Amino acid sequence: MKVGYSEFSYGYAFTENLIRGSAAAPVGAPVFPNLVQEAKAGYDVRINFPAVPLFFQYKLPELLTRARAFEIAGGQCPGLTLDFFRIALMRRDVSDQHRLLIDWEGRYPGQVFYAAPCLRDGAAFNKAYNAVEVARRSALFSPVAIGPLPDDKVHTIAYKPGLSYGYFCSEPKEIAVETFDSLTGRLPTLFKDKRFGDFRGTAQDVRSAVREAASPALRQAENGIAGRLRQALPPDGADGAAQPDRAEAILDVLVAREIARIDLGIDLVIAQPR
Repeated sequence: MKVGYSEFSYGYAFTENLIRGSAAAPVGAPVFPNLVQEAKAGYDVRINFPAVPLFFQYKLPELLTRARAFEIAGGQCPGLTLDFFRIALMRRDVSDQHRLLIDWEGRYPGQVFYAAPCLRDGAAFNKAYNAVEVARRSALFSPVAIGPLPDDKVHTIAYKPGLSYGYFCSEPKEIAVETFDSLTGRLPTLFKDKRFGDFRGTAQDVRSAVREAASPALRQAENGIAGRLRQALPPDGADGAAQPDRAEAILDVLVAREIARIDLGIDLVIAQPR
């Protein structure tokens, strides 16, 4: 059963809710969306504060409501009951996406996730969006915990709101579900990591890491992407651009996010403490 909203709408709502909800969240999360105009939003990026990059690959589920679903009919997924959600991973022979996400999580442990909504229909999605709850009503899955795809067949993840685990199928394997609240609860520890000591250093590192992972075509396009995004930043002396180092750090994140979105299929968020 289709959930009644698109993957694009979900990804947009996830990041936009972070922007609107960051002031009330346990930690601030300056987000740099793909839309160029968001570069002019005047984020209060605290350049000398720790900064932790988070990477999300959005997945749209189907809602399973009938007992003939193989996860239920086979009885191989204890604790999973109707109604539940199922997402499909990109087939190994179609895309290297899952392998790339595993490699990426090796570079950024505990910071790379598949993100999938726990919202059964358009009405629930709209309600969560209006309440700034889309991220909090999502299930997060570690690519490393899923492990390499064993073959070129279709593989899925089944999950249910309220369960702390889901199942990687077709041969069911229990995997942990992380919530956004549990992720933000771990951020204070990540903020103490020397790698993420300040926003400027993190921005430079992330841009460099994304460049290394990108295809030759995107590496060649990097300067053009940077030039286009630089034009969208506020001019010197404008609000949010008085500090050149801050402007350069923001540009590094914007470039990294654009390349990661286009070439790696992942969305980049930068979290900082309040």
